[in-house]
Amino acid sequence: MISSLEHTDGAGVYTVDLPPGTYVAWAWQFEMNGGGSYSQAIPCGLAVGCDDHSLIEFQVNPGEATSGVDICDWYGAPGDVPLPPGESPATPPPVLPTPTAPPGGVSLNCDGTYQRLRITDGGPAGRTVSVDNWDGSSWVNVWNWPGGDPMVRQITDGAGIYPFGGCQQLVVVPMVYGGSGAVLELTIHVWTGSGLDEVYLHEGTHGTWSLSGDSVIFEESVYLHGEPNCCPCNRQVLQHTWDGAAFVQTGSAIVPTYSGTPPPECTP
Repeated sequence: MISSLEHTDGAGVYTVDLPPGTYVAWAWQFEMNGGGSYSQAIPCGLAVGCDDHSLIEFQVNPGEATSGVDICDWYGAPGDVPLPPGESPATPPPVLPTPTAPPGGVSLNCDGTYQRLRITDGGPAGRTVSVDNWDGSSWVNVWNWPGGDPMVRQITDGAGIYPFGGCQQLVVVPMVYGGSGAVLELTIHVWTGSGLDEVYLHEGTHGTWSLSGDSVIFEESVYLHGEPNCCPCNRQVLQHTWDGAAFVQTGSAIVPTYSGTPPPECTP
């Protein structure tokens, strides 16, 4: 028996009523002709080497809620996720000849072309993130992101290439502005075939960032009127998820920085 739930709002939490029994869970994106699942790769951490994409069986008991069934493995091969009823297998794309990868090269879009990322330190001129494209015989510089005066702002050590959406990889550039606010500016860029386009930009005071699967988590301080810069009463946490073309907001929360009774400066 198959029970289905149409999930169109992008929310990270979903529920479905099921009779008691043993189940597996998977999802299908019809516009992308692909699916994701609750698989063995999830408890493995969805990291490199987590190659078991077989579905995990879980039990639904009478009168009990079953939680923790998270459909977030979108990295399996065709056949790892069952097809929806009436859906035909996708016609595989033609296999293109792949040239030998040059030293230090990665294929940002898995399209047989190769790029590399460099971070250069210009001293008083600051750091610059650069991307070069391999033309078959040499590297050609096609994109640069300068940090500028390091006394004003500085590209941090977290800048680099990160995987999103399985094979695709994006260029992430975190940059911290000087001063007591320590503003973090985070930009993410996608390879277009000839250069890079910015697909994500967010900045926040006392900002921190992290990645979770295909999502970027940005945390920042938010202030009530008159709060001192040193001691914010709340932190905002935003989650945006890469859908293959853009980052879509999939979560948000305001978390107090205090416990118990709010201090006077945190009372409106």
